[in-house]
Parts: sequence; structure tokens; C-alpha cells
Amino acid sequence: MARQNRRGANRQQQTEVSSSEGFMENLSRLVMLALFVTVLYGGKLVFDQLDRPLTQVMVGGDFNYMQPEDLAQLVSAEIDGGFLRVDLNHLRQVLQDHSWVDHVSIRRQWPSTLRVEVTEEVPIARWGNEGFLNRLGVELAIADNSTLRSLPVLTADYGTSAEMMQHYKLLAELLLPTGLKLIKMQRDHMGAWRVETDEGIELVLGREQVGEKIKRLALVWESGLSQQVKQIKTIDLRYPNGLAVAWKDGSLVDADWNTKQNAVSTVRV
Repeated sequence: MARQNRRGANRQQQTEVSSSEGFMENLSRLVMLALFVTVLYGGKLVFDQLDRPLTQVMVGGDFNYMQPEDLAQLVSAEIDGGFLRVDLNHLRQVLQDHSWVDHVSIRRQWPSTLRVEVTEEVPIARWGNEGFLNRLGVELAIADNSTLRSLPVLTADYGTSAEMMQHYKLLAELLLPTGLKLIKMQRDHMGAWRVETDEGIELVLGREQVGEKIKRLALVWESGLSQQVKQIKTIDLRYPNGLAVAWKDGSLVDADWNTKQNAVSTVRV
């Protein structure tokens, strides 16, 4: 009988301990939840205090064709949120999509300012009679272009402005050994290329392998053709292994490049 009483007392004590532990565990959870809610609420209050409305957009950079005020208005129109909530990646993309913007960086400046640094695109060539192209072949609009008349002129009845710029950069680089400067490049409706240089020489390139043809010209040029630069009117490079030179006096010369003998044979026609 006494043993049964002891067992009953033990079970009662265990039940009381379990109930106490369960109560403390639930209380701890409630306290942690309360602390979590308090931290969240406090954090939101702090965030809201720091997330002040933006009062100023400052745009910096060296500008020749864009107005900083126009860029500041473009950014302001896209702002959705305060100092902390504003989406800098979105603003950066909006500015980067501008044809005159080459590179842009944006940062916050306490307490309510955005600082924008812009690198302006540079017009590389004229596009037809009125347009201009940047280094990627994207067309640029320029109100006052009086200072850009010396830029090379690119025209095309076939292909895109991006393709024209890509070929312009290639041919201009390949012409460097000759000392000739490309001032005009055109592509007709058949896809054939013609180039004019600063020496008044026209290069007829045809449709295919224009880079290889300029390399061939550079070899012939170094072999003595450069000495006749003032007398040359046109160089026709449409031949598979040579070129034809038309002189300003109306005569014509064929020049065949012999890669085995590493020499130039010139024949007057």
C-alpha cells in the first residue's frame, strides 16, 4: 500500500514538472516572438526615418552634347521611393539605355541626395548627311554639329549602322601602316565597299574579304607604291591576287603580288 502511494506521488510530481516545463517553454516562445516583433517594428521605424524623400539629384561628368539638367530630370521621373528604397539598378539601366551615355555610376549621399556620374559617348563618324554614330554604331542626335564636319562619313544602302561601324574600325586600323586615313566609306545596294582616303585615293574593295584586300594593299604600298601617292586616283582591289592602279593622268597599272618571290611586278597598260 505504501509502495503504491509512493508511485502515485512520483507520477504526480512528474506531471507537475512536465506542466511547469511546458509552461516555461511556451512562455519563452512568446517572449521570443514579442522580441522579434519589437525588433521588426523598431527596424521599420528606423528604416522609415532614414528613408527620407530624395531632395536632389546631382549629375556630374564632362559634357559636350548632353545637358546635366536633362539627365537629372530623366532620373527624377524614374524615382519610385525614398533615399533607401530607390532602385539604383533600375535608374542605372535607364541612363545606360540613353544613346549618349557610355558609362554611368550612381550612389546615395546622405541624407537625401543621389549622385550620378556619367561618361558621355563620343561621335566617331558621320552617318549619311545628317546623323552621327558612336563606337557601337548607334545613331546619335546632335543639334549643333558644326564642329564635327571633319569626321569620316559612312553611308550604306545595304546592312546596318552597327556593321558599318565595325568595318570602319577594322579598315581604319588596317590602313595605319600605309599612312592613309579613311575619310569616307560606302556600301552600295549590292554590298560592295568603296573607301576614300585623305590623299584623295579611292579604294574599290568589292563585297568579300575586304580586310584581306587592305592587308594586300599594305604589302604593295610598302614595296614602293607609296612613292606615287600624289599621282594615284583609284586602287582596285577586286582581283584575287593583285590590284589595279588608275593614275590621275588617266593611265592604268596592274600590280600582281607574288607571295613566293616576295616582290611586286608592275605592268603599264
